[in-house]
Amino acid sequence: MDKTFVDINLDVPVEELSEAIIVTGFRGFGMVGYLVSKHLALGLEAKKIGYVLTRPNPPFIVVEEDGVGMPFDVYYREDPKTVIVVNRALPEKEIADEYVEALVRFAREINSKFMVLVGGLNKTFMHGEEEYGYRHKPNKYYRGPRLKAPEMETGLGVMGPLALLYIYTVHYKVPSIIVLPYSTVEEIDYNAALKGVRVVAGEILNVEVDTSLLEEYAEKWKVERERLMEMLGPMLSGKNEGEDESDRHKGIYM
Repeated sequence: MDKTFVDINLDVPVEELSEAIIVTGFRGFGMVGYLVSKHLALGLEAKKIGYVLTRPNPPFIVVEEDGVGMPFDVYYREDPKTVIVVNRALPEKEIADEYVEALVRFAREINSKFMVLVGGLNKTFMHGEEEYGYRHKPNKYYRGPRLKAPEMETGLGVMGPLALLYIYTVHYKVPSIIVLPYSTVEEIDYNAALKGVRVVAGEILNVEVDTSLLEEYAEKWKVERERLMEMLGPMLSGKNEGEDESDRHKGIYM
């Protein structure tokens, strides 16, 4: 097999991106990291300036609102100076570590102000009705805006490519902050993504962003989910003969 590689292919000189903030995320809980980066790029009307090619590469493209999307596209907004890496796919397992390291080395090359790493935090860790709806965790090099919500509590963790990103930002001394809206685990969570877009745009980039498309998706998903729950209601509420109430909820995690 040919040697693995990661190639960040850009249509602009890398010097033009000097000191940009980099925002990215992956398809984790609720697909929040992907949805936030995608809709931030759309809402900011960021320009597509390139893509990341990997070997092996996820074999797909998709037609979206702004044209044909590759697995890993790079967008740029001049004011505020922001690079957004939209990961429509997860990097293949054998290239994941190399891919993440390449993103952080790229951040170091352009002397990025900091990286914003967005994902979803399991809603089961939420303490009742919370005011902010998200948690965050900066690394020790981060000197960017202070966020309103508390930091992640002791005992909470992050897994997958987002965790790798954080590890490499520490290793290469690149400032970074993880932003984690509370999210459902089993399904797409457009509301969590909305929260993420608003936090990144409002609290970090200090810019207004058009979220109307994401709001539309959230409303459509809410209606569809309610319709499905109505259809499944009799089955979900049914109780078998001799079944104890506590037994009926074993193995169900929300």
